[in-house]
Amino acid sequence: MSKPLKNKKGNISIMVAVFCIAFLAFCAFGIDMAYVTLNRMKLQRAVETTALATISEYKNSGKNECEKFFNLFKAKFDIMKNAKLEQVQFKNENESTKKVKISASLISPTFFLRFAGVGKINIKANSYAKAYEIVINDKKSGETIQLNELITNKNGYDIKIETTNLPEGYFIFAGIEKNDTLMWADIGCKADKPFTLTQVGLDSYNLITSDMTQYDLGKTCTSGINTNTLNYLKFYTNSQNENPTFKITILNNTKLITKNDF
Repeated sequence: MSKPLKNKKGNISIMVAVFCIAFLAFCAFGIDMAYVTLNRMKLQRAVETTALATISEYKNSGKNECEKFFNLFKAKFDIMKNAKLEQVQFKNENESTKKVKISASLISPTFFLRFAGVGKINIKANSYAKAYEIVINDKKSGETIQLNELITNKNGYDIKIETTNLPEGYFIFAGIEKNDTLMWADIGCKADKPFTLTQVGLDSYNLITSDMTQYDLGKTCTSGINTNTLNYLKFYTNSQNENPTFKITILNNTKLITKNDF
């Protein structure tokens, strides 16, 4: 065998060895980065969930409530035990809108990068959320009111209804779309003010006589009406001689926002 051929075989062996080492290093790096990415996703989910839970109680919430929610989420994952809240910042945009910024960090260990001197990677995550009210003015008796978004039961009262000069009171119904059919349910029993079961024709409905009433969709009614979501609202006055307007305030809405919206 000629010397050039032996040299070629030797060169190929060196190239294969170098390639294998590079391939193993790449795989090791990929495994560590995948693990870090997974932990970053868990941390991001934790701060987002914490932000929404904290801001849902925006009238009574503070850093203590934020830490409570964050610790509850941490308990679900072993890797989250050393996660820390770095910052909790509230901002009042106006009387009915409050925002929160939450920053957290997590030390993620590595498996292979530690042999290159990188034993831990510090992960950070931020989340922004806001609680706000939606106000709908000048709605009339008998009008079907379609809401811009589905209203669901949250902590505390969910909607507030204001009207004036309505001594005979009104009936309130919530509408939900099911299988392309609009179904109505009397939710007067969910009011925070006294209501009276009133006969109307062959049926009975809950009559509201307060000028300002709040409703908790999660409240259980003795009549079995347990509607906890709604797409539509409708009012009827107890007297045909009255034609008031209604002001609707959707309370305690929450959503995640971007850094630019904070």
